Amino acid sequence: MTNLAICGTGRIGTVHFENLRTFRGCRIIGLCDLDGDRVARLVRGKEIRSYSSTDEMLADPEIHAVVIATSSSSHRDLTLRALAAGKHVFVEKPLADTIEDAAAIVNAAKNSNLVVQVGFCERFNPHYMEARAAVQSGRLGKIRAIYSSRIAPYEWCDPSWKLGVLDTAVHNLDLALWILGMKPLDVLARGTNLYSDSDMLHSVTTLLRFPNGVVVEDHTMWLRVAKHPLHQCSRSRMLVLGDAGLFEIDLNSRPASALTTERFEMCDTVILGGEGYYGCLKLQFESFLRSIEERVPVVAPVADALLVESVILAVQESLRTGREVAL
Repeated sequence: MTNLAICGTGRIGTVHFENLRTFRGCRIIGLCDLDGDRVARLVRGKEIRSYSSTDEMLADPEIHAVVIATSSSSHRDLTLRALAAGKHVFVEKPLADTIEDAAAIVNAAKNSNLVVQVGFCERFNPHYMEARAAVQSGRLGKIRAIYSSRIAPYEWCDPSWKLGVLDTAVHNLDLALWILGMKPLDVLARGTNLYSDSDMLHSVTTLLRFPNGVVVEDHTMWLRVAKHPLHQCSRSRMLVLGDAGLFEIDLNSRPASALTTERFEMCDTVILGGEGYYGCLKLQFESFLRSIEERVPVVAPVADALLVESVILAVQESLRTGREVAL
């Protein structure tokens, strides 16, 4: 039984809280947040502690692992302190706001004997898992291009986040790097504003070029329900194109499909080892807990998040300068 504490009870922190409460392999000991009233509401009537500070949380000897669901600017401090206190760490994406902070987290994780996992939940989505397996097995031949898109509700996102819409693009860019297993050569990005009362970019297109000639194109948007009512839920699509076949994922309708010269296959949504699909947000924690209990490597390591961080920062620079940025 792994005892957990959750630091940060905003939207995603609350989702993690509700999901983890249903797990048999762990127990939530307590919650910590700057908003004490929100924590009090969440723990009311439950045998769960409300920590007055992160120091109090990290000093609790009953805590084995900490889930960090705070703003990315706080991730370095909280992760390093949690590791110093001997706690395993699950830290939300993006890993940090700067390369320096992300690298510090990677180094601290490397020098500890503890499990550190990043919240790249889409790596646990069966469709993307199947796409990666198709690439690695060679079923699609030589990969030539990946096209991806993601639409997220503006109301679910915080315009004050330093990354803006790129906070959502992190998922697709990580998936492309994870599926291909290589680092891009350069980045070119363009964006546009959709709503006049905000000066941020609500739609961003990113083009990545790889050493072997592969091109990745990603399009990510934040849309307001009032203006675009058909997009009330996060939607994602991906097409992995090889010279011997293609793999298409369209989560507007489901499921995923693979088309090769040998056959056309519709992929089911059953996860290995289970009889049903519980959602990638839950599955990432099943993997995290397994890494703690069985000491198996994590599926979403911080070193991978450092590479994604470098890509995202290059996208920001390309958007700012209008030029292609080398990595």
